[in-house]
Amino acid sequence: MTMKIIKRSILAIGVVFLSIGMFAQSVEDAGAKYNEGNEAMKAKQYSTAVTAFEDALKMADAAGPDAADLHSSIEKQLMNAYYRNGISKYKGKKYDASVAELDKSLGIANKIGDTAMANKLVVIMAKVLSSKGMSLIKKKDLDGAYAAFEEAHKVKSTCVISYYGKGIVWKERGDMNKMMNNMDKAIELGAQEPKMDKYVQKAKTAASKALVAEATEEITKEHGNIAARHLNDSFKYKAGDADTYYYLTIAYNKSNEFSNAVEAANKAIGMKEGDKSDIYFELGLALAGKGDSDGACSAFKKVTGGANAESAKYQIEQVLKCG
Repeated sequence: MTMKIIKRSILAIGVVFLSIGMFAQSVEDAGAKYNEGNEAMKAKQYSTAVTAFEDALKMADAAGPDAADLHSSIEKQLMNAYYRNGISKYKGKKYDASVAELDKSLGIANKIGDTAMANKLVVIMAKVLSSKGMSLIKKKDLDGAYAAFEEAHKVKSTCVISYYGKGIVWKERGDMNKMMNNMDKAIELGAQEPKMDKYVQKAKTAASKALVAEATEEITKEHGNIAARHLNDSFKYKAGDADTYYYLTIAYNKSNEFSNAVEAANKAIGMKEGDKSDIYFELGLALAGKGDSDGACSAFKKVTGGANAESAKYQIEQVLKCG
C-alpha cells in the first residue's frame, strides 16, 4: 500500500515537472517566433512577419500567464505588421487585401486601447477604399465605385475623398444636383483639413466644368432655363469668364429673359479679348427682345465676322431696318 502511494506521488511530481518544462518550452518557442517576426520586419518582409507574429501569439496563448509580458509585445508587433503589410498591398493597388490587413490592425489597436493608432488606421482605410473607388471609375464601373465610397464612409463618415468620388460618379451619371451635393460636402469638410485642400480644389474644378458642359448640352436642346440654372450654379465653384457669360447670354435669350441676357452679355464683352462678334450678336438679340431697337442696331453693327455676320446683317437690313 505504501509503495503504491509513493509511486503515485512520484508520478504526480513527474507530471508537474513535465508541465513546467512544456510551458517553459512554449514561452521559449513563442519568443523565438517573436524574434523571427522582428527580423522579418527589419527586412520589410511584412507578410512573413505577420505569419511569424501570428504563430508566436498562438504559442504565447498556450503558455498562459507565464507569457503575459511576451504576449503583450507580440500583439503590438502583430498590429504593426498588419499595418505595414496593408500599406504594402495598398502601394501595389491590391485594395481589398490592403483593407483586410488594416482592419486586423485596427482590431488589435481597439483591443489594446491604442487610440492614436486606431485613428490613424481609420484615416488610411478610408483613403484606400476611396482609391479603390477612383480606380473603378476609370474602369467605368460606377456602381462598384459608389459602393467603395460608401464603405469608406462607413469607416470614416467625414472622408473628403469619398465625397469627391461620389460627386464624380453622379457627374458621370448626369445628375447635377447629386453631384453638387457631394462636391459641396467635400468642399465643406475639406476646408477643415488643410491636407485635403487638393481635393477641395479638385471638387470645385470638377463641379464647375461639369455644370458648364451640361449647360452647353441643354442649350443645344433649346432648354434655356435649365442651361441658365447650371451656369449660375457653376459660379459657386469658379468665377465666370467671357465664355461662361456668353453661354449664359444665349441661355437667357432662349428663355426670353432678355434683361438678364443683356447683363450677361455686357459682362462677357468686358472680359473677352479679341473678336467679340458672337457676343454682340447675342446682345443684339437681347436688346431687340427688350424692345430697344436702337441698342440692338448698335450691337448688330459690331458683328464684323464669324458665323453670325450674315444673320446680323439680316437683322439690320430686314428686321430692324436700322438707319
